[in-house]
Amino acid sequence: MNNNQIFPEYVSVSDLQRNYADILAKMKKASKPIFILKKNKLEAVIIDPLFYAQLIHQHQDTEEKIALNAIGIYQKEKKAKKLKKLSKASDLFV
Repeated sequence: MNNNQIFPEYVSVSDLQRNYADILAKMKKASKPIFILKKNKLEAVIIDPLFYAQLIHQHQDTEEKIALNAIGIYQKEKKAKKLKKLSKASDLFV
């Protein structure tokens, strides 16, 4: 694996102000986020729109898998008659 893919790119706010076009071109070429630091603390992250769309898609896929898994567990427990009727929310923690 290339070290370029492992380690994120860090840029200071002042560097971003001075070299905005170069930094953006570098981000697009590398297809990875650029972390913006202000006084050595993370201030912001710049990402390519396609990368952002991929993140959103992955997040939606994960949520869908979790929901489908929960439905499967519910159906299995309902079939096994393991479901209980609760009268109050605190019964969940007993």
